[in-house]
Amino acid sequence: MPLLDLAFLWIDRPETPSNVGVLMLFDPPPGGTAAAAAGRIVRSYRAAHPGHPFDAVPDLSMLPLPHWRPSHRIDMRKHVLREKLAQPGDLESLCRHVAQRHEMPLDRTRPLFSVHVIDGLASGQLAVYLKSHHSSWDGRYALERIFGQLRPDPGPITPPFFAATPGTAPGADPGSLANGLATGVRSLMTQAAAAKELFGRLSARSRNEAAAGLPRGNRPFAGPHTRFNEPVSAGRTYACFSLPLAGMRQAARACGGTLNDVALAVVDAGVERFLAGIGERPRQPLVAMCPVSLRDPGDREATTKAATLFVPLARPRSGAAERLRQIAANTRDAKVEFRSFSREAALDYALLAFGLWFASSTLGLGAVARPVVNLVVSNVGAVNGTRYLGDCRLAAAYPVSMLADPCGLNVTVVSVEDHMDFGIIANAAVVADGFELARACEAAFAKLTRAMQRSRAAPDSRRPGRRKRVSP
Repeated sequence: MPLLDLAFLWIDRPETPSNVGVLMLFDPPPGGTAAAAAGRIVRSYRAAHPGHPFDAVPDLSMLPLPHWRPSHRIDMRKHVLREKLAQPGDLESLCRHVAQRHEMPLDRTRPLFSVHVIDGLASGQLAVYLKSHHSSWDGRYALERIFGQLRPDPGPITPPFFAATPGTAPGADPGSLANGLATGVRSLMTQAAAAKELFGRLSARSRNEAAAGLPRGNRPFAGPHTRFNEPVSAGRTYACFSLPLAGMRQAARACGGTLNDVALAVVDAGVERFLAGIGERPRQPLVAMCPVSLRDPGDREATTKAATLFVPLARPRSGAAERLRQIAANTRDAKVEFRSFSREAALDYALLAFGLWFASSTLGLGAVARPVVNLVVSNVGAVNGTRYLGDCRLAAAYPVSMLADPCGLNVTVVSVEDHMDFGIIANAAVVADGFELARACEAAFAKLTRAMQRSRAAPDSRRPGRRKRVSP
């Protein structure tokens, strides 16, 4: 079992379960109802046989090394659940329902996944919330496996994300027990080499900065302490919203950034607006942890293959357009530094940073007073084209991610057709209503859109018809 997957199992406790998932909304079929569609989906999913890693449980014993142990008796009624949303059945009620289920740890005596098929929404739609463990997959692989199983056209219900692929024996995993000790030893040697590379590079960078005042791309431990860095409690608050991709692309082009930069700018401005509203506006730029997929095309290995950027966001009180420009520049610098790492060092960067924070804050081995990051913002990718679950058309997909100390705020996004869907998960001890954050982000995007419109409408300072004089 790779070290990063082990880390997600080790930090998994009642206050910080390593649960990740997605809340999907589906339009019911023409002439049909969400309740009838829910019944068909539940029956189909309960009849499916799980495949790796959803047919196994984690075994963390040291001899043999930690691995996935096949679970031969799986009661699908405990994994595929039919639920009805209480009134009034609006989006906020649905998000509270999902938050309550997401904060519950997965039972390690059974395979680590559950599917909740929910009807009773006031919109008439059907909701499917699925939950799994981060040790099973990363965001990019989850995106491919979940939405790749949906159909491009209405038709029969296709096998779910947890189903075994044809020709795969139950419990089979070519990389876990088969290679056993030899694989583990090679993994430990690789991790040691990566750690040596990271310490060497970071030490050299620190000396260069001290000598020449050079800027650096990634900046863990550079952000201020905020309420999102208070110890994470067991409670969760969840909210979601969507933004139009066309408007986000226009803003990205106008400021020389990317869609990711626009998402970061919207979240940064929304968080600052939220904190200012309770008298806690930060005085320094926040630092966002931004996972980056290292998967090669077609890689479907059930594990986590994501590295991390530590991106400083914009200066507080920055204008909307200027905020986006600052974040775009900071992200470019972080990517330049990231590309200088080996693949193994890039994977271990976050483990090293969080390890240093843990040693400092828990064991008293250092003097790092600041949190390693303030928040997590992750883009797991895009769903290609229109997708159907049976005859139900996918209308939205809101990610539901995990929290771990010292970061009690995670915003994860996925693009579906013409919109980007944002899922906000937060520590309920410091954010009572996640929709306050969602509304603040929506207001930030509206402000950015107005700024772009004013910029396009600004007249040319030169008079029409006059040529600019050129000095000889």
